[in-house]
Amino acid sequence: MNKKESISLVTILALGGLYLIWGSTFLSVRILLEFLPPLVISFSRNLVAGLLFLLWSILGGHWKKLPAAHWKVHLSAGFLLITLGNGFMALAGQTIPSGLSSVFMAFGPLLLVVFFWISGRKPSNRKLIGTLIGFVGIILLASQKNLAIPGKEIDFYRGMGFLLIAVVAWNLGVFYIQFTKANTYHFTQVCGIQMLTGGLILVAIAFFQGDIQKVSIAELPIKAIGVFTYLALIGSMVGFGLFGYLSKVLDATLVSTYTYVNPIIALFLGNLILGESLSSILLLASSLILSAVLLITTEKTSTK
Repeated sequence: MNKKESISLVTILALGGLYLIWGSTFLSVRILLEFLPPLVISFSRNLVAGLLFLLWSILGGHWKKLPAAHWKVHLSAGFLLITLGNGFMALAGQTIPSGLSSVFMAFGPLLLVVFFWISGRKPSNRKLIGTLIGFVGIILLASQKNLAIPGKEIDFYRGMGFLLIAVVAWNLGVFYIQFTKANTYHFTQVCGIQMLTGGLILVAIAFFQGDIQKVSIAELPIKAIGVFTYLALIGSMVGFGLFGYLSKVLDATLVSTYTYVNPIIALFLGNLILGESLSSILLLASSLILSAVLLITTEKTSTK
């Protein structure tokens, strides 16, 4: 007999927090790119948050022994989510505005639907319709060429290529974790392993590229330090912690709906703080995106 399970208030609040926090990280990265190389931003924020998660997991008594198979999953996920996902998104930020970056990352839910469908889990008609409506909204937003960073047009498609790598890698990581059912541990342990793994790989890449050698912490202005602190503690630690929690209690496609709301938040913040242009089509696209979120998040899941 099938039993219907509704989403709890705590889960709804956590999902809303993820929407707001990760919607603001695109802007934070864009601001920091004025002061730091992209890979330095990516590895430093993840190493800080990852170390704090590791301490929390060990000192809080949440750490559990992982079998070799689960170590493989979470180490691989760290590479996909952090090294490729976060790393290439930061690289794209050099040529792509924060709002457009968040728009492109909204390909995630569609990719997850396809990944799970290929693996044999056919999505419901409601979820398919919601995903397709959201996809239409994303296309409408992405069609606004006036969102390009002035003077960076020649590198625009390279930036889009970086974003494509980021969104595919991120959602492969999400899919891999859920498909292997290796997400049964406390979120502090999982997040710590993944963030430290991906962050350390980025350190090596940034070092060999000479990015680390360009950084002088003593010369960073207060603005850069403040934005970095927000990005590391709120954007990475709180945001990734919420993501880890939600990935345990909700379907991956449902969790990934943050990529539908993030573009709206990122576009408005980009316009308000950095003066990134907004299109008149934004309201229509936003209504489609929010309708998609409503369709997917209000569907009740059935378990046996």
